[in-house]
Amino acid sequence: TRDELEKFVEKFGWEKVLNRRGTTWRQLTSDKQDSIVDTESAIGLMLEKTSIIKRPIIDLGSDQLIGFDEGEYGDIF
Repeated sequence: TRDELEKFVEKFGWEKVLNRRGTTWRQLTSDKQDSIVDTESAIGLMLEKTSIIKRPIIDLGSDQLIGFDEGEYGDIF
């Protein structure tokens, strides 16, 4: 949902939540890529194309994790 996405963007920053390494990003036109310049434009794109959101995002209630980091997962789990 938009509310959840805004929560993750507030915690991690839109630059980290938006996956610029994936296929979805690479398939965008350069004009569309260049138009993503701030939180609002990034959230709009992520709501439109949810596959562009970096995964996994794990919500532990008191904390959230983004992306896979074996060391971090080992410490928490």
